Amino acid sequence: MTLHGDVRDFVAIAEVADATTKWLAMHLQTDLGRTPPRWDRVSLAILQQARDYLADVREGFVLSVRTRQIADNQEMRYLLDRVLLDWDALSQELGLVLADEENQALESRLEQVRGQLLAFGMALVAMATLPRLPAESVTFPFSYHQPPTYADIPAPAAPGEILSRIEEIEEMLWRFASGRWSQLLRRRYGPLRRTYGFFESSAVLAGEHVRRFGTA
Repeated sequence: MTLHGDVRDFVAIAEVADATTKWLAMHLQTDLGRTPPRWDRVSLAILQQARDYLADVREGFVLSVRTRQIADNQEMRYLLDRVLLDWDALSQELGLVLADEENQALESRLEQVRGQLLAFGMALVAMATLPRLPAESVTFPFSYHQPPTYADIPAPAAPGEILSRIEEIEEMLWRFASGRWSQLLRRRYGPLRRTYGFFESSAVLAGEHVRRFGTA
């Protein structure tokens, strides 16, 4: 069966999110108290795919944010220091102003941008859905709530909050490489749980889209 580009993207996001969630669950349940495990090719591939996905999410955020969305001066400075770019300059850099001269190159660039915006859109929906994820979908191994829930994790609203959540997930993906799961549970429980929940919510949502397309 030949899949449309958007469907392929949803399938890819679902696969990355599901693999990352299962990989985290496995290590959290089996590697506590052990020395850092030796990394196999599968673990390295899963972690790299998760990082690549978050890179697309961040780039999608950069392409989506607008100054009119930001009312607070402190938040504006925070974003300017990190990612906020002038749209006209960004358009020139991406080649979006060269439609007549370089149509094929333009289409290629737009395809790349489309993928980044889709990644960010899916991530944003996953963050917003996380507090409402039903108990039967919550598999975080060390939940203190019965039934398990992510209801205490607020959905980020302002652009600064969204960027902060993206950066937190990126940081945790790098920390996972240490394999020191017991330390993460003791010292980084909140970020660990939010990161796990993000991938779990992403897997549930993307998986639902895949099933609607009739590809699963």
